[in-house]
Amino acid sequence: MGIERADRGGLHRVYEQTIEALVAAAGQRDRTAEGHSQRVTRYSVAIGKALELSNEEITTLKYAAGLHDIGKIAVSRKILNKLGKLTEGEFAIMKQHSTIALRILEKVDGLEDAAPLIKHHHERFDGKGYPDGLAGKDIPLGSRIISVAEAFDILTSDVPWRDAMDQQSALDELEACAGTQFDPEMVEAFRTALTSGMVER
Repeated sequence: MGIERADRGGLHRVYEQTIEALVAAAGQRDRTAEGHSQRVTRYSVAIGKALELSNEEITTLKYAAGLHDIGKIAVSRKILNKLGKLTEGEFAIMKQHSTIALRILEKVDGLEDAAPLIKHHHERFDGKGYPDGLAGKDIPLGSRIISVAEAFDILTSDVPWRDAMDQQSALDELEACAGTQFDPEMVEAFRTALTSGMVER
């Protein structure tokens, strides 16, 4: 039993190193990728803990959150780093990143449970997201968590067209979009995670 646990721990470390390597590669194209990935992972894990997910579920969520934007490695720097609004054609290319991620991750045994969470993290609770227009509880739980975590990180980060929001304003924005863009339960769980100190530093 002890050996099995040690083997499992070693395997988790290999997965984590694989994720770090892939995210670092993505960072060569998009300089904000690495920090964004790390923060989204921390926020997602905190939501998972607030929801009392099992250790196994949290591990899968951690892998998926770390790799949620890995498909952007196939998107041109011109689109990734564009300051203004993307054209319709550029946005269509950008939207492919969630499915491109699957083609990258299918090469890594052991990350198959994380793949659907990554694929669907841009679905919306009202069914108006992509790539498949899933709605409500049809969207994988981990995807609904990552969606909230990613939006919060974007809102609280400085971007060329606006200053970062403070945490309270960002939470208010998430709550304003609960039921349309986000699952209200995930937004509530994130507020609980933030206010009770579940987010690791």
